[in-house]
Amino acid sequence: MEELIEKIREEIELSINYYKDTDPIGHDGEILGLQEALDIIHDQYEISKLYTGEN
Repeated sequence: MEELIEKIREEIELSINYYKDTDPIGHDGEILGLQEALDIIHDQYEISKLYTGEN
């Protein structure tokens, strides 16, 4: 799971940099959307750890 999270972070960085260079308004929206997605993924990961007993 940690590898998946790292891959997602890399993809987010690429996306943010793309919008930063091409569309400042889109950049702000992309940051908000990606942060929300990352928060949801993190929450789901923490919940799954409770059910699987993973530390």
